Amino acid sequence: MRVLIAYASWFGHNRTIAKALARELERQRAIVICAPISRIRVEEVVGLDLLVLGTYTHSGRANAHLLRLCDAIPRRRLEQMAVGVFGTQVAEPAHANQPGGVDELVAHLEARGFDIVTPPLRIGLQGAATILPGAGIGAWERGQIQAFARDLLEASVPAPLG
Repeated sequence: MRVLIAYASWFGHNRTIAKALARELERQRAIVICAPISRIRVEEVVGLDLLVLGTYTHSGRANAHLLRLCDAIPRRRLEQMAVGVFGTQVAEPAHANQPGGVDELVAHLEARGFDIVTPPLRIGLQGAATILPGAGIGAWERGQIQAFARDLLEASVPAPLG
């Protein structure tokens, strides 16, 4: 299985999540490329079995480079691969009902007529963890990342014929 994890990370949280997710997928023998969206070209989204997109939330929005990548991928390529989404946003009560970058990214994919293969992974950050690099990614979040990796693999590997 060939996987590309493209992420946008402002304070390092999504980079930490993406690298942990890559390790989990590699343990299951997937061939994984994990890189920030700034280093991904649409030509690299060829022959993939799984595309995983990770975004932060800024003013309720997803990273614009990720949205542009989604627009640039020909529909026939999207139909040939599974797609998953993960991301971070502030998890404090004042932000509880606000949409996040994950919501916008999922809606953007769905507007193109494409469904993600499993519910997105959402990591909520509180207090100082919202701006401290990598803070807020503890044991519980790592367990969520492992479960998300298993769900992605299960949803993207075709069932045997017969």
